[in-house]
Amino acid sequence: MTRHKQWRLGFVFGPIAFVLNASVLSAQTCTQTMNSGANVSTAVSAAAAGSTICLNAGSYNLSLTNVTKSPRVTIRSTTGQSASLGITLTGTNGLTIDSVTIPNASLSGSTTKNITIQNSAFTGAIVISDLANANVLLNANTHNNIQGGGQFIAPARIHLSYGSSTPSGVTIQNSLMDGGSADGVQTGVGVNIINNEFRNIKEGTCTDCHTDAIQLLGASDSVIRGNYIHNVSTGIVAYDGVTRATIEDNVVDTASRPWGIELYADTNSVVRHNTVVYRATCDYNLPCGTIALDHKSTDPAGRGTVLVDNIATSIATTNGSTYAQRDHNLVRSGAISGDIQGSPTYVGGSLPTTLTGFKLAVGSLGKGAASSPAGSDIGATVVATSTPPAPAAPSNLRVVK
Repeated sequence: MTRHKQWRLGFVFGPIAFVLNASVLSAQTCTQTMNSGANVSTAVSAAAAGSTICLNAGSYNLSLTNVTKSPRVTIRSTTGQSASLGITLTGTNGLTIDSVTIPNASLSGSTTKNITIQNSAFTGAIVISDLANANVLLNANTHNNIQGGGQFIAPARIHLSYGSSTPSGVTIQNSLMDGGSADGVQTGVGVNIINNEFRNIKEGTCTDCHTDAIQLLGASDSVIRGNYIHNVSTGIVAYDGVTRATIEDNVVDTASRPWGIELYADTNSVVRHNTVVYRATCDYNLPCGTIALDHKSTDPAGRGTVLVDNIATSIATTNGSTYAQRDHNLVRSGAISGDIQGSPTYVGGSLPTTLTGFKLAVGSLGKGAASSPAGSDIGATVVATSTPPAPAAPSNLRVVK
């Protein structure tokens, strides 16, 4: 199938808090209330800074160019997510969009900044382009049952469709991506992906579906932290190179593809405190749960990767890709000096079905054996709390091993 293909130190993650509160509305009083079909774009353009525009049930479109509001203008449904709002923002600064249903969305332009979309249900893709240090937050949303259109048409439900060495300033957190055949997040630029759940993302009927939970294309300085990825075709992947990614405290249980974290042509990424789940028989008659460093023949070998404090079936370095540091990993096979060889014991049994089930049981190998913080557990840190962490600052062939 063809495809495009910071530090931890005591930072503790709880289970994902997604969008069970998606119908919770802003406490702000409505400055203006609109009915289905009304011109929201004109209303927002004319609204006083700090206003709240409420939308009754129905369909609306928001299209803004070079509009700035400080303090922000808020747009929200009057009840639940009953307002359907198509969104096109270009050069727009200072909006909060809360508790709506979003059939499609586009954010573009280097002056698009200070946008929050929260507590909302995406039923189609959001495409983001040319943002830079934008302070854009996608928080506590659902992106469920969204179908991919193939390699070049709508490959991802959250698609940062450009490359840049400047971080996008986009944070995606506390959200749920369930079902469908589109990638969860595909990005060519630095992004923060924090405390989300990705599940049941599988190939559909399109001839060239993208079904990665998270796909990095270069994506310098991305932070992938605290995500629960399970029952998906692929986990965290970078088949076309990646630079200085921080991948930590994720639980990855692909249940099909043997390699849960795959970094091709990596430069100086840090992979630490992840739990990549063992299953005895997955695709290609191989066990699941391997962390893989590799590269395509047209790309340079990876170098400089740090691999510490992970639980995995094994760690594979192939075709000359190398790491700068590897130690304190708990692996079932292929341990080197500084690693531990053996199997973890989880509080949730051999194959937990919840995120908190992946906490190491008392007496397990790897319990209290991590390198940093000293005395912490190897693998992803999961604790029973409903409080999510604060966000961080703002041609190609799939290789079959």
